[in-house]
Amino acid sequence: DGEAMYASVEALLDSIKDADYKAVCRELLRRHSESFRTIPAAKSVHHAFLGGLLMHTANMVKIADFLAGMYPETIDRSLLLTGTLLHDMAKAQEFVFSQLGLATDYSIKGQLLGHLVMGAQDAAETAARLGVPEEKSVLLQHLILSHHGEPEFGAAVRPLCAEAELLSLIDAVDSRMEIYRETYDTMEPDTFSPRIFALEKKVFRHA
Repeated sequence: DGEAMYASVEALLDSIKDADYKAVCRELLRRHSESFRTIPAAKSVHHAFLGGLLMHTANMVKIADFLAGMYPETIDRSLLLTGTLLHDMAKAQEFVFSQLGLATDYSIKGQLLGHLVMGAQDAAETAARLGVPEEKSVLLQHLILSHHGEPEFGAAVRPLCAEAELLSLIDAVDSRMEIYRETYDTMEPDTFSPRIFALEKKVFRHA
């Protein structure tokens, strides 16, 4: 239910207490609302269907909200929720889309820059325009640039603060669970899958 998912994202956005982070979220969500609601989250690996980006982000924001409550002395909830909401927002620029809206290839900018760099640039420009303090802008950019965790997985930098570390883990959890779900849909109980490239292993579906 896309409308329900979008409403859940907006509700958590409204709960962000830091006015600067909330303003950046609101502006970027306003500008990217249509694509955010409709495009896939990936070309093929996970959530590669219409509305996939919304589903992936909505799941992640819920997990982020829960874990921020688990670690309130370590995690800045406003920063974590903002980074989570915006982490894949630039995927609309990363892909070339078919008439049906599915990602068919990577755009020139997608290949030369990637959604992490474009997302960080978009966040930085928006924060500057809104008068957000540079320290907050840099932290938000760091979360976006590091959310793939390690350079070999596409991260521009490794996560160096607690919120960045948690965002990279949340992204891995939701993407990997979706890979399992999609793989299980093609399998009979008590069988093994072929080797799955994104997981670097085969998986077992138990009865």
